[in-house]
Amino acid sequence: MNFARCVAMTEIALRGHVFNWLWRSREHRRAVRSDVISQVIPRYFRRYLPAAAAIAERQPVRDDANEKIWTIWLQGEDKAPPLVQACYRSVRKNCTQELVVLDEKSLRDYITLPDIIWKKRAEGKIKNAHFADICRVELLYEHGGVWLDSTGFATAPIPDWIMKEDFFVYLAGKNVGSPYSFMQNCFIRSRRGAYLLDAWRAMILDYWMHENSNFDYFMHQLLFKTLVMYDPRAQVHFAVMPHVDQDPTHALWWSYADKPFDQETFDRVTSGAFFQKLTYRGADNPPKGSFADVMINKMYKN
Repeated sequence: MNFARCVAMTEIALRGHVFNWLWRSREHRRAVRSDVISQVIPRYFRRYLPAAAAIAERQPVRDDANEKIWTIWLQGEDKAPPLVQACYRSVRKNCTQELVVLDEKSLRDYITLPDIIWKKRAEGKIKNAHFADICRVELLYEHGGVWLDSTGFATAPIPDWIMKEDFFVYLAGKNVGSPYSFMQNCFIRSRRGAYLLDAWRAMILDYWMHENSNFDYFMHQLLFKTLVMYDPRAQVHFAVMPHVDQDPTHALWWSYADKPFDQETFDRVTSGAFFQKLTYRGADNPPKGSFADVMINKMYKN
């Protein structure tokens, strides 16, 4: 572990935990930890900005009619659990773009990564979650289109205003997740050649070529935050990207999954975004007739 990383981790431990006084409320302590992480990690990640600075801007390829929605289930689509199968059905029902589900074998047909990345993954230094983070950006770099997590449940087509953007991601909202993550990477829209995607990819690869473990669960999001905070070209592109928070994409599952299904409520809650992020909580044996049961076992089956 390099000295600068040790210093950063020590600062997080001291400011975020040791001196984050126990008599504070849980919410206050969590907010303090988030503030510390949101400051310290991007400061550390500035060492990977030269990789972004070395990127030559290129004209984005506008081939929207042939773009695809990419996702990965490493064991193969036929081995995916019912919740994931339901998400795939929803995308194929509601979205006009072809959904391509890649697995461990087919992935190599679509992306090319440095040998050291494959090696570190084989050695267990890059876990599946962060390997998927690398792959989603690489797929868009090489092919363009859309990335949607396998737990993304589509309820409408992807809006035209999103597809007209060279690059778009939702930003971290106030009501769900960890605000310090800055942005959401379960959905990414990028044309091939978009500078924000190219520069972000360069930083991600540079990180993993030099380091042997993840810094934080949201490290790929925080690399993006570092990019748009400190890279002058990225600041320009990010400023013109629509800034939309992710909360409407998380409005359904956490609040309604176990409740009796109601179509009017479903339509109202899902009207704020074209997809809803699901989780495996309560998905194995959902209450009969609940939102989770209907979405997983009944909806979009015909």
